[in-house]
Amino acid sequence: MKKLIIIGGYGNGTVVQSTVEDINDVKPEWEILGFLNDKEKDSINGYPVLGAIDKETVNKYLNDPDVYFFYSLISVKLNHKFLYKLQDLEIPTNRFATIIHPTAVVAKTAKIGYGVCIQPFVSVGPNTIIGNYIHIFAQSLIGHGSTLDDYSYVANNACIGADVHLKEGAYLGTNATTLEYVTLGKWSITGIGAVVLKNVEDYAKVVGSPARVIGTTK
Repeated sequence: MKKLIIIGGYGNGTVVQSTVEDINDVKPEWEILGFLNDKEKDSINGYPVLGAIDKETVNKYLNDPDVYFFYSLISVKLNHKFLYKLQDLEIPTNRFATIIHPTAVVAKTAKIGYGVCIQPFVSVGPNTIIGNYIHIFAQSLIGHGSTLDDYSYVANNACIGADVHLKEGAYLGTNATTLEYVTLGKWSITGIGAVVLKNVEDYAKVVGSPARVIGTTK
């Protein structure tokens, strides 16, 4: 079995943990060694906290080629301003695990990068390109031909139309929907239930139906 260290904790980290456990229920694939976390010191959901999120702790495990990592610290609050937390660790990209729930449906022609978590009942259409360090939450749909750049975030029940482009760090909220062929700009936030009918600018915050700009993430 491959070994996994989850960088993070309660929240996205424990959702990744649950997804891994569901994978192992079907076919044992991952041994969760534990979490890296700056706040918790003992355990998270029964798994040990191995240490803080720092290069010194990571280096203890990098020499074992069977150890992989998952970076879960991406969210509305943990955006581009916090990327240094990942970059400072200097973990090679190919040492990040991609976790796909057994109930997810992923087209054979989809291309998926490293450090991706695809959760229950997600549908990923043909000819999609999914980059690195991306969360795709339960029951969301990624339309055919769409591209999700690194650090994108797709919340549960979101629907991405065909040939849509989520630029680096774009966040699509719960139950949000996009028209086909639109682009969501770098580190933009599309709020809960929004309906996106036209391109969203870089760093914009949009809400509503149709989606309108209410602020910035800079």
